[in-house]
Amino acid sequence: MKDGRTVDVLLTVSLLRDDKGQPVAIATTEHDIAELRHADREFRKLHGRVIAAQEIERKRIGRELHDGVGGMLAGTRFALESLTETMTLSREAQERILKVSEALQHAVAEIRRVAHNLMPSELYDLGLVSALLTLCREFEERTRVRVTAKAVPTGASREMELVFYRIAQEAFHNIEKHSKATKVVLSLSREGDEVILNVSDNGTGFKLRKRSKVDDGIGLRTMRDRAESIGGSLEMQSKPGAGTALSIRAPLTG
Repeated sequence: MKDGRTVDVLLTVSLLRDDKGQPVAIATTEHDIAELRHADREFRKLHGRVIAAQEIERKRIGRELHDGVGGMLAGTRFALESLTETMTLSREAQERILKVSEALQHAVAEIRRVAHNLMPSELYDLGLVSALLTLCREFEERTRVRVTAKAVPTGASREMELVFYRIAQEAFHNIEKHSKATKVVLSLSREGDEVILNVSDNGTGFKLRKRSKVDDGIGLRTMRDRAESIGGSLEMQSKPGAGTALSIRAPLTG
């Protein structure tokens, strides 16, 4: 600018032709997009606050499930089992009580699993590497799908670690639900000032449509939004019968 300022512009270039269709000149138009850039930064900040609020609510619900509902069901199970010791019951009644007790035990275990997903304490206590390896191990045990994982410390902030963990969590959920994969590979690495998370599978894959947030499913759209909230990007590659690969990159500076 004349006053010495440097501004971001959108440059449009047009080729001008004469009556015979021959190129004679190039015309350019510059549009100041400083306000657009500023609005984009403000939107990212706002979206980051929304995600932070969601995480607070996740923690609250997780605690209530684990300590509240889970505790009540566990207490009910112990009270039910005590009936076999304090009352004279037929063998058939005792067997029914034990079956109900087993069902309650499974319910308690499921509630604890859901609560853990809502508030991953290992992420806060031990960091992203440990949390991702646990996520892989639990997925492998639950689905019998072989997982190969390699993760190294990246120096990422707590906010960035949470975003990467949630994206990996959603990716594994999609693989379990849709892919019919027999093998999954996860890697977390750092290249210069960027943190990269890759998750790929050898499942059924699908035909990718032209990138559009409108066309994205809610899971993929959520992952994109999370990545963009820390200044990152998400790319996906997939073909029918050739599996799916997901890559997330984000700068350490956010």
